[in-house]
Amino acid sequence: MAQRYGVTTMFTLSGGHVFPLYDGAVKADPPLRLVDVRHEQTAVFAAEATARLTRTPGLAVVTAGPGVTNSVSAVTGAWFNGAPLVVLGGRAPDYLWGKGALQELDHVPLLAPVTKRAWTEHAAGRVAGSVDEAFRLALTPHRGPVFLDFPLEAIFGAETVDLPTSAGLLPAAPPPDAADVAVIAALLQAARRPVLVLGSDVWLGRAETAALGCAEALSLPVITNGQARGVLPRGHSLLVTRARSLALAEADLVIVVGVPLDFRLKYGSFGPKDAPAQVVHVADSRAGIAAHCPLAASAAGDLTAFFTSVAGSVAGSVAGSVTGSVAGSVTGSVTGSVTGAGRRPGGDPEWLTRLQDAARVSAAADAPLLASDADPIHPMRVYGELLRVLDDDAVVIGDGGDFVSFAGRLVEPLRPGRWLDPGPYGCLGTGLGYALAARLAHPTSQVVLMLGDGAAGLSLMDADTLVRHNLPVVMIVGNNSAWGLEKEPMRAIYGYDVAADLRPGTRYDEVVRALGGAGELVTAPADIAPALRRAFASGVPYLINVITDVAAAYPRTTTGV
Repeated sequence: MAQRYGVTTMFTLSGGHVFPLYDGAVKADPPLRLVDVRHEQTAVFAAEATARLTRTPGLAVVTAGPGVTNSVSAVTGAWFNGAPLVVLGGRAPDYLWGKGALQELDHVPLLAPVTKRAWTEHAAGRVAGSVDEAFRLALTPHRGPVFLDFPLEAIFGAETVDLPTSAGLLPAAPPPDAADVAVIAALLQAARRPVLVLGSDVWLGRAETAALGCAEALSLPVITNGQARGVLPRGHSLLVTRARSLALAEADLVIVVGVPLDFRLKYGSFGPKDAPAQVVHVADSRAGIAAHCPLAASAAGDLTAFFTSVAGSVAGSVAGSVTGSVAGSVTGSVTGSVTGAGRRPGGDPEWLTRLQDAARVSAAADAPLLASDADPIHPMRVYGELLRVLDDDAVVIGDGGDFVSFAGRLVEPLRPGRWLDPGPYGCLGTGLGYALAARLAHPTSQVVLMLGDGAAGLSLMDADTLVRHNLPVVMIVGNNSAWGLEKEPMRAIYGYDVAADLRPGTRYDEVVRALGGAGELVTAPADIAPALRRAFASGVPYLINVITDVAAAYPRTTTGV
């Protein structure tokens, strides 16, 4: 059933309650690849990352009781990220329910708040239909995780049934209402300082080409967020993510597409205090439209249709006004701008230039630290060396706090679908699962996992999984011996800190070596580049353990992770 939705891999940790699912996977034609991990959360993180990277459903299978409860944080992350994920669980038998069977627990109430649907299928004859429904529901906008478990009688039972015929035929998201698009187009025509913010659903909804085309047609400054990184490739003239503070503080119109108006976007509060920006929110379903802040307009539906419609509406209105003009010189000027740079009449002609200049100044200010020879190593130097050796199709993953905040600022992909971070739920421990998925999804690309030393403690044992399944990944640990995002703020508030220190110099590289991979310790800036060369050439899971300066924090309000 799973293959009919493009699923090729089952992530799991072995458990007797779900043996029939393994049997079905290995005997399928073609069989599902089984990747067994060392903690259930890694299985679900890997399935979630598969969904986010490939835009096909991720599949995780967990055993009853602790197998399910170990997965809850990862399911919750998928819920916040809108990832199409199916989690299938085992369950104690119905005929023993209430008697204290092994791992007897009603999982559904635990998963219901963080899934699109959570339910138990009790009848063997309905297992196939329920699984089909789970995949369809996970993929229907707004996408998200679905949980389904089976008592032993149902999953071990045998019954002849007809498979659902609708598998793979997903309902298309409807286009946004034409009246809503018209209002947004009118706001764009009137705006002097507009900004377009693109979020992960632009990528997940396969709207990246239309988004780029719309931005270019209308000459809109763009800020990318989450998995929308790369929709405008690194170096694009309209990409002003590095100037996001200025852009969001001075814009008079902010159009946010495919991302919630949450803490990452100032809860939808933009523009000067005395003249707040008008805010437009666009989502793939009506339930995703913000209700906590005033909106000038909103639209819900297929995001490709939205971008195409709004670009066409604005261009059409401009063309109409130009056609009606009696000033030939004005006609020529406006027509040239629409077909060329796409500038809208009435817009501030200096707005984009100001943002471009601010982005360049921001990048230039980073240059000294990217080449810093400071001892201990400044975290920026690690990124300075990494950025020199990343291929155009590299996948970069961030799992951590202080050290990974630099990645959010500095890593700008050349193409979409090549960046992964935990998302707005902010759950650490995603890294090894995400790396598993990235290596399987992109077997010939560089896969780099940036790990904080705190985050490493939550998932590093799954380097064993990378080794066992022959999945080479380069892991870089920023080892500052602290929970950096907590240590400095607590000191600022109380004048001291507690529960924020880790053991100095812990040899995370030796952990990976002990598990069958490779790695090394780096304590000098000049040794970073050679270590990276060895890691990428090794062909095995390889961890570079870089001792960094805990005091070298960077302002994280500008990262936009």
